[in-house]
Amino acid sequence: MSIIVDNTDVMDLISFEDYKNDLSALGKRLKVQNLRTLMLFGKYHGNFVKTFRGLFREARALRAIFLSGASYSVDDLLPNFSNLVHLRYLRIKSVYNEDLCLPSALFSCYHLEFIDLEEWGGSFGSTSQMGKLIKLRHFFVPKRNAEVHSSIFGVGKLKSLQELRRFEVGKETKGFELSQLGELSELEGSLGTYNLEKVQNEGEANALKLIQKNHLHKLTLEWDNSGINPDAKHEENVLESMVPHKNLQDLCIQGNRGDNCPSWLGGCLSVENLESLSLRDVSWNKLPPLGDMWFIDDLGVESQGRISTLSFQCLKRLELVKIPGLTKWVGNGTCHFFSHLEVVSIEDCPELVELPFSHPTCHQAKQEENMTLFPKLRDLKITDCPKLSSLPPIPWTLVPCSVEVKRVGCVFGNLSYSLNFMEESSLTIRGKGGQDRMFRSVLNDLGARKGLRMPEEKGQNDMSWNVLNFHILANLKRLDMKNCPPMPLILLQRLKSLKTLTIYGMGTVLLQFEGESHSIGCSLPVEHIIITKCGANGEELTQFLSYLPKLVKLHIHSCPKMTGLGVVEHQPTIMAAVPTSSPSTSAHKSEHPQDGHDQQHTRGGDEIASATQGLLLLPPQLQELHIWSSAELRLLSSSLGNDNARDGLQSLCTLRTLEIRGCPKFLSSSASSCFPFPASLRNLSLGRVEGMETLDFLSNLISLTDLSISYCQDLRGGGLWPLVEQGCLTELCLIETPKFQFFTGWELLLPHDEERHSYSSKLKSLRTDHLAGVLTLPICSLLSSSLTKLNFYENKEVERFTEEQEEALHLLNSLQELQFSYCEKLQRLPAGLAKLINLKILRIWHCPAIQVLPEDGLPSSLQELLISRCPSIKSLPKDALPSSLRRLKVFNGISEELKSQCRKLRGTIPIIKDY
Repeated sequence: MSIIVDNTDVMDLISFEDYKNDLSALGKRLKVQNLRTLMLFGKYHGNFVKTFRGLFREARALRAIFLSGASYSVDDLLPNFSNLVHLRYLRIKSVYNEDLCLPSALFSCYHLEFIDLEEWGGSFGSTSQMGKLIKLRHFFVPKRNAEVHSSIFGVGKLKSLQELRRFEVGKETKGFELSQLGELSELEGSLGTYNLEKVQNEGEANALKLIQKNHLHKLTLEWDNSGINPDAKHEENVLESMVPHKNLQDLCIQGNRGDNCPSWLGGCLSVENLESLSLRDVSWNKLPPLGDMWFIDDLGVESQGRISTLSFQCLKRLELVKIPGLTKWVGNGTCHFFSHLEVVSIEDCPELVELPFSHPTCHQAKQEENMTLFPKLRDLKITDCPKLSSLPPIPWTLVPCSVEVKRVGCVFGNLSYSLNFMEESSLTIRGKGGQDRMFRSVLNDLGARKGLRMPEEKGQNDMSWNVLNFHILANLKRLDMKNCPPMPLILLQRLKSLKTLTIYGMGTVLLQFEGESHSIGCSLPVEHIIITKCGANGEELTQFLSYLPKLVKLHIHSCPKMTGLGVVEHQPTIMAAVPTSSPSTSAHKSEHPQDGHDQQHTRGGDEIASATQGLLLLPPQLQELHIWSSAELRLLSSSLGNDNARDGLQSLCTLRTLEIRGCPKFLSSSASSCFPFPASLRNLSLGRVEGMETLDFLSNLISLTDLSISYCQDLRGGGLWPLVEQGCLTELCLIETPKFQFFTGWELLLPHDEERHSYSSKLKSLRTDHLAGVLTLPICSLLSSSLTKLNFYENKEVERFTEEQEEALHLLNSLQELQFSYCEKLQRLPAGLAKLINLKILRIWHCPAIQVLPEDGLPSSLQELLISRCPSIKSLPKDALPSSLRRLKVFNGISEELKSQCRKLRGTIPIIKDY
């Protein structure tokens, strides 16, 4: 039997009750005693667990059970699980909730052959008694819970078991001998054998009988030598005795301290059909036949470690991790397996200087030729190889591939190339020694201004960018650079598909120019740029943006040298719009001060020059602008005397979204009577901006739909009403504006109560910590017909609502969603919530002082109640939950009493979530 619970079955209480009635009717017709298969599907089928419990109470003949989306312990569904003596198949996919438990009688179902808990999100309890399930063939668990396999006592009794991901030798004094695995002759999935340092002799190793496991797919052999002095010869002999079958496809050896590679993996290669080989933290001075390997010993003597002319025939994946003596890995004529390799991972090889596809003396063309030896390579990872100074060209193929390079001996500290979640090619580059490189950029910049040029570090630019194959990167969509040397403009131009560019931690120079002729008429296709912690001033940023004619989204974070903000009038002449100071003129004025008037004029000129250097002129086509944490940034005023820019951002005629945060002086240069922002704005967010006393300067924003004001300590009030009453404002957020008089001036517009009905607003959503300012009769009366969402957020003072505030709240007839978030001292919710006749959602987040919900009940229209991180609430209102309630969520930091009460309500409310 298969039962599917659709979302429509819990859409409302009527649908919920109808489905329960259908299940009851089914129970009358169904001969449950003869049921062989039970499958339950649907995200919310757990809300019918009480009904299912009664329906399947007498099901004793079940052979197969599949529960998909379970949100309950199995015993809650099948209390007679111990009677399911015929059960062969059990699969459970559950929500993640550690309170969920497996059936207590699971290990009494002696006929079980298949247990699939790979998507089980509850607790496993003890699996020590699983040895009783002697017919078990498959036992799947999540990868994060592989230790569940290692806890099976006497696993050798499970002779039909086909996979054992983890077995720990000697975990206990009995039942965990290596010979236990010798009995598992039908293993065909993976076998992980750990703590092999506890193997006493070769005879015990032979008892593993790996050579007989001809269906085994993956084998892991691991020694843990932490804290002990290993016996190298003993470990070498033990590994030599563990000869796997030639059909093995995936082999991982870790921690072995022997001196030599085992013969079955080297000179007498018997596993030549391997598809994946991983060698981790081994002390061998010779590796398997992977080409010519060179090693260095403790005395600094380098020797070749090639041990065989044989070669792997099907190797697709190779991992070499923590091989301390490995210095070179080079190809030779017998390395035919190179053509099969798809994945190569080299990690933590401190002496490595050469790889088959990267030779330190090869030019780029030769590197590309070397990569032809690896036609199927799609995934390359190289990390923690500090002496490896040469890399293959990245990317080396037009076919989608993945590259990760970290902490190698080139300029870059981290390089990652892959497809992002949108299936677009993305390249991330992180420099190393970023602060030194930034300081060098500053010196280069200062030298250039004086007609000097700082000498480049030898090979710096070649090693920085030659590793990238710009021909193939023409399809690159996203580039992230952090603490990198500036990229030459001529190279950046080759990224013809680049849409998003991120720059982090660079100095004053963002682009490197090979010559003046290269910069004339250049343009880049970038549409979105993010600049963070950059040492460039406004003038230099302006020059950089002049190469981005398609730029529509701009994010600038923490650029302290950017002190002014304006808009360039004519994008094609932007270079002319950025004045540059003349060193000769400046020197002349310094050498010939004639009088005090000239000195004053010089100081004024320096101030203008300094202000101009800090001025960023924005391209007029911007649609989104976000600026964070620029303490000295001021919006442009006419005092700078720049004829090419207008006051404010009025010229950004297509700007839709503007966010200014952490820029306290942003509006200090704008006259209070002007309108600094364009009328095209739809979304405006101002945070930690000083000097705003009113919002009158926003009255021209007739298209504004979303306004957020936070941490603006000087804001008192005024100017908000025109946006609400005359404009398009639908969403408003006001947080941490302590002096603000909410909607100052409204009462003046409404002198008589009888006239209030003629005024209305379009405001639908309000988020604020100003409870006292909002909950007044005039305000709530004006918002009564429009406001649908109200969130009281981060109020740190209010403990209780006054009667006047409660009365005002009751006027919000259109309110559909009410939320209380992070109100630390609030002890109880306002009384009379039942009067909010259209309220559908009530959410209470992180209000630790609230102890009880309103005793006078909740609105009869309520459909969702959410309580999270409110540990003082012990119970729901007795007999006061409305019949309309469709969804009840109580989770994260709630009391056990409340959680228990919610579980008892299962079957009475369509959707209950307590995890």
